[in-house]
Amino acid sequence: MKTSSILKADSIETLRSLGSYYSVKNCLEEALGNKLGVTGWESFFEKINFLKDIVFSNKDHLLAICDGYSFKESKHQVAELLRLRLKARDQRELREKIKKIIAIFCANFFDPYDYYERTKLNKFKNSSKLEGIQIETPDESTSLESVLEKYRRQI
Repeated sequence: MKTSSILKADSIETLRSLGSYYSVKNCLEEALGNKLGVTGWESFFEKINFLKDIVFSNKDHLLAICDGYSFKESKHQVAELLRLRLKARDQRELREKIKKIIAIFCANFFDPYDYYERTKLNKFKNSSKLEGIQIETPDESTSLESVLEKYRRQI
């Protein structure tokens, strides 16, 4: 079982379909290297969604905490922010654990369709240069179809 499938679950039923509670929970806890402190499907699902939001919006702050404070204070602040009991023996181990948490909760958000939609106009413009057509970059309100119609060859 992959942690990405656990993190993509959009409901408790989807989580349940991945396997037993203990196997799903243990898979994510092993990947994190830390216990989540949950006791059932509902609290597990809520903790996942909470961590997704908090880690994604505070990833720079989480790493900055390690640099700005002593080990004990930074461990306390990170644990309070994430609502986790972090187990780390020194500053280096804490930093590695935070990097692992950020990698797990922030790296799984690639959507190929969204990427295509964001890059299609620039790719069209660049590929048109190969045919000797110079296209001005249209604004967001211009559709790709209207640009194609403007430069379509008349046969």
